[in-house]
Amino acid sequence: MWFNYLITALRAFSRHKLHFSLNIAGLTLGLAAAILIALYARHEASYDQWLPQAQQVFRVEQYIVPLNGGIPIVNKNTMNRLRDLAGIDDVLLVEPLAATAEFRLGENSYRLTGMMGASANLPQFLPLTVLAGDLNKALATPGQLAISQQLAVRLFGQNTAWQQVIGNTLQQGETRWTIAAVFANLPANTHFAFDGVFQLKPFREQYSANNAYAYVRLHEGVDVATVQQQLAPAYVKIAYPGESPDMVKISLQPLTGIHLNGNNRLELKVSGTRSNLWICIGLSVLLLGLAGVNFVNMSIAQSARRAKEVGVRKAMGASHWQIISQFLVESVLITLIAGVLACAAAELLLPWFNGLVERQLALTYLSDFGAGLLLILLLTGVIAGAYPAFFMAAFSAKRVLSGDLQRGKTAVLVRKGLLTLQSALSVALIIAAVLLQQQLHYLQNLPVGYERAGRIQVADIQSEKILNVANPQLMQRVKAIPGVLDVGAVDIPITGSFNSSMPLNSDNGVLTEQMIPLIGVGYRPVELLGLQLLAGRDFSESTASDWYHEPNEQLGQASILLTQTLARQAGFASAQDAIGHLFSATDSQGKTYQFTVVGVVSDIKVGSTRANQAAPVLICGYTNNWYSKLLLKVDMDQLPAIRVELSKVLGQALNMYAPTIEVLAEDYKAIYRSDERTALLVSIFSGLAIALACFGVFGLASFSVLRRQKEVSVRKVLGASRLSIVNLLASEYLTLVALSVAIAFPLTWWLVQDWLAGFNDRIEQSVMVYLLSALIVAAITWFTVASIAFKAASSRPAQVLRCE
Repeated sequence: MWFNYLITALRAFSRHKLHFSLNIAGLTLGLAAAILIALYARHEASYDQWLPQAQQVFRVEQYIVPLNGGIPIVNKNTMNRLRDLAGIDDVLLVEPLAATAEFRLGENSYRLTGMMGASANLPQFLPLTVLAGDLNKALATPGQLAISQQLAVRLFGQNTAWQQVIGNTLQQGETRWTIAAVFANLPANTHFAFDGVFQLKPFREQYSANNAYAYVRLHEGVDVATVQQQLAPAYVKIAYPGESPDMVKISLQPLTGIHLNGNNRLELKVSGTRSNLWICIGLSVLLLGLAGVNFVNMSIAQSARRAKEVGVRKAMGASHWQIISQFLVESVLITLIAGVLACAAAELLLPWFNGLVERQLALTYLSDFGAGLLLILLLTGVIAGAYPAFFMAAFSAKRVLSGDLQRGKTAVLVRKGLLTLQSALSVALIIAAVLLQQQLHYLQNLPVGYERAGRIQVADIQSEKILNVANPQLMQRVKAIPGVLDVGAVDIPITGSFNSSMPLNSDNGVLTEQMIPLIGVGYRPVELLGLQLLAGRDFSESTASDWYHEPNEQLGQASILLTQTLARQAGFASAQDAIGHLFSATDSQGKTYQFTVVGVVSDIKVGSTRANQAAPVLICGYTNNWYSKLLLKVDMDQLPAIRVELSKVLGQALNMYAPTIEVLAEDYKAIYRSDERTALLVSIFSGLAIALACFGVFGLASFSVLRRQKEVSVRKVLGASRLSIVNLLASEYLTLVALSVAIAFPLTWWLVQDWLAGFNDRIEQSVMVYLLSALIVAAITWFTVASIAFKAASSRPAQVLRCE
């Protein structure tokens, strides 16, 4: 019986080639997109799930209220003191080596950025596959180093045996490192990222610096909230003595949720986002649903052609369930054929998709993913074919064999309802794609208070070499490089976030102990950063008192630039009124800082516009940060030559032979890379949705026109023009488009407005975008129907009516 169903299905495919081709094409598109997104979703959801006791491990994170930002690092000495807190089983501490570290192997110099000090219990949290040597020795002995397979290849070449790497030494300044072990590269689906590990530096009675990632493994069955409530006040008391307990909030981030909930600030690697993952999953489900809608619509539309077949089968004794089984077999077979084609398409598109999502994904059929894919194909075939099967099995043999092929109102309503849903989704996706692109364009061209074009920066230079001291010799040598127009220093990533703050008081008494974010800079920041000076002057070498200095051990003085908002918060009626006023602060050791306002600049937006940030102050020659950036204003046409010369100068002056050189405009664009990827995905899915809608409309229109050929011929005989006939046939579909627009507009407006609410600076939704999207869908629908209707309107009436 099942073999007979298979033969019948193949014959039906051969007889109804158009219906079969449209179904295959639509399902292939939807399934290929779903396969790619499923691969991505599976990879993203698997991060750190494979680690031992992963559900009991949490990372300790801080949220610094005055800076309105969170960081995933803590003070390791504080966490070491708290390792015996009730509920905590063990604590892993991982401390990154300074990014400025350069290593020499023989005559070659390497900038190794993924080097970490780790506590000896690292293998209990992160089991590493050791290829050669002794990992435990590297973690327990000073001066010993374990490196990754990837780093070993970089340093010693592809053909070097792992055992030959053991015992080699790397020179880092005055420190010599002996390679004690080589371990396999970390899997891609972990948030951990390093190429070398060594013994963690000894603990000290020093609790102010945030310097390590801390992971706590809780005892089984312990309540996480209870441990967090105990840990938070204990940590703040030790690390921030004398500060308000509300200044810093401590939280425990589940290990398995770090990747999708990370904020990318100080993360070990670039995080994903849960919202983007759900958007991708939602879009793939929509595409698969649209493909299913096409299948149902076209199956119902062609029911008139197969009604007599059903009637004959019933007259010969076929039961209701046998008819249903026959059509379900056809549906599943179509889905399986489409599945094979979709897998082939996914394989071809996978390199492009990997570049889009910045992952290395691969299709593995003999796995749980392959089994899940087969199950989804079978379910898709059954679900998509269920209604058509039950619908056609309900035909009365007597009625259809007597020529009564009226399908009833239910079929018409289902067909129209599904087509309306399809069009509504197409309209919504077009609107979303356009508005997403508009928002991204707005953000990337938003006035941020500083100039991005023509600026580059050298990252991770020790502050003591460029900001704690002015270092005019270095600045002069860098400025002498052809193409360099100006040079200075800044202690924060201007496209990232603030790193420090200070409780400032204003001499007029308006500001009292208010935490203000600090930006440490060198001379001429207004010129160098392209700031808008509203009043006063820039920091200058000609005014020696501008640079931070200490007249005595208990007093530090410097000049500052206020931002416009901060000047207003300090109670000054105008920018000019702030000039000459004093701001002061006192640290926990009783030292006083006194800052003189010499200028006021327009507001600066540091990092993403999503974050609500406090107004900062720029201080000349002062920083709380260990590392700063060399900021250069350059002629971008000469950038390649500048890179070469800059490396030479920094190598000679600072022993930095492989400096990290960043382009400020590219760094700013990278802030919104995740949103840009989402916008691109929505645009691609919009195009696919429209293509699927066209398949559906084309299939339905072809059957509709075929059914109304006699009506068309009679109208032609009565003098109707081709265009009037085309419009008549298209009017039914345009009415459905109008209904879909009424559904799509309010829903899309609400969803897009909710997304835009996540930005402090955002566009206003344009009515024109909505109208244009509706017109696009209406036009595509009209042209799709017209391509079929015009052919029918061009036929000779005599050929159609000759049998009447």
